[in-house]
Amino acid sequence: MKEVINFIEANVDGKTLFTKELVYELENGALQGAYSDQISFSNLKYSQSGFQLDMFIVSNEKIWLMGKDGEREKLRKDFSGVSLFRFELAKRKSTNSLTGCFRFISASGKNVAAEAIVSGIYDVRLENDVLKLSEDQVLYRDQPIQEGNFKPVAFQSEHRFYVKANKLHYEYNGKCFDVDSKTMRRNDSSDTFPPFISIEK
Repeated sequence: MKEVINFIEANVDGKTLFTKELVYELENGALQGAYSDQISFSNLKYSQSGFQLDMFIVSNEKIWLMGKDGEREKLRKDFSGVSLFRFELAKRKSTNSLTGCFRFISASGKNVAAEAIVSGIYDVRLENDVLKLSEDQVLYRDQPIQEGNFKPVAFQSEHRFYVKANKLHYEYNGKCFDVDSKTMRRNDSSDTFPPFISIEK
């Protein structure tokens, strides 16, 4: 745990990064999303058994209904806003592994897709100066679809932190699953997202 905390303290805490606009498709191309953000990591706190780190995001995310001509036709949802998330991790005596959660704390705006969302964090490791951790979202969240409706989805993802050319890089690579809200079973979704790469300026 100490080497992970040392890496975060030296390279992540207090840093601000920027994500260039990414475009992705939903519902087999019926909708198109555009996302960019500014991310700040701060408030690293640790004890003998664990630590926490805040992630402050100023995001610009819009989802559009697409016309038959392949052009954006109508704004379906605007998820832009300011959000605060928190990593909370502790070392487990049974396995000597770090596990914990990544959770939503607060946000501005009325359309907060991540409200009351919690993810489990596991497989935390520092390999070749790259901090890696896996995330598995609990239950499900809403994702816009056609005709003003939503569907339940969940994400599994990997986070990577590393320094390149003296700049912190943060990568988020997530896989989307459609969720049966009665059984909580997950099925592969047709919705795919490119890796999100944020770079310190």
